[in-house]
Amino acid sequence: MPNVTVGCKIVNGVILAHQGKRVTLKGANSSRVIGGYGMTEVDKDFFEAWCKANADSALLSGNIIFAQERASMADGKAKEQAGIKTGFEPIDPEKPVPGVSAEAYEGKPEAA
Repeated sequence: MPNVTVGCKIVNGVILAHQGKRVTLKGANSSRVIGGYGMTEVDKDFFEAWCKANADSALLSGNIIFAQERASMADGKAKEQAGIKTGFEPIDPEKPVPGVSAEAYEGKPEAA
């Protein structure tokens, strides 16, 4: 059975389930991270079947997960997509989200 290399940008990875089989993708906290993606070898037939069954998933349409035939190709794609946002990125306390202002917090430098 041929494998594909799947990149996953969810920090703790994600579990893909299809027809009673489960595969755990490594996330951005794994030991091999490229462009913010953890890399996992996955059975090609399983991944293609999962993608077909979950074609409308935001994981696929948002490029949060992707697959390539070879690890070197996956590495290149991960580097190209390093700027992709998942929505789970940490908030910068100096520039919080729109509508929220920075307040005093422990460790924040005093305003001059």
